[in-house]
Amino acid sequence: MVNSKGQTLIIFVLILPILLLLLALIWEIGNLSLTTNKYETTIKNAIEYGLNNQEKENLEVILTNLIKANVKGDVQIEIKNYIKINVKQKYDTLYNNLFNHKFDIDITYIGYKENNQIIIKKE
Repeated sequence: MVNSKGQTLIIFVLILPILLLLLALIWEIGNLSLTTNKYETTIKNAIEYGLNNQEKENLEVILTNLIKANVKGDVQIEIKNYIKINVKQKYDTLYNNLFNHKFDIDITYIGYKENNQIIIKKE
């Protein structure tokens, strides 16, 4: 008779690294999506604040400080008759080192007022 406990153990040991890599990938994608969601919320709030306070001096500096309090990436703000905010960040993960794949965050939103309503769109 063949010892099935030994065979099961060998199969488990062979499959375990694959399972751990999949769990790590799920973890990294979850963290990336949470970070992206946080960045999008921060950008939308900053645009809304900027559109409600367009008369303030140094609005670009105020918005930059608001965003940088919650975001680690590079922030670019363009203020005209609209407010456009772009955030870029190199997002480091375990998979960047293993597979030379980069998960980068690049988010751009534009907001403007139309008929006294604030409209914020993702570009």
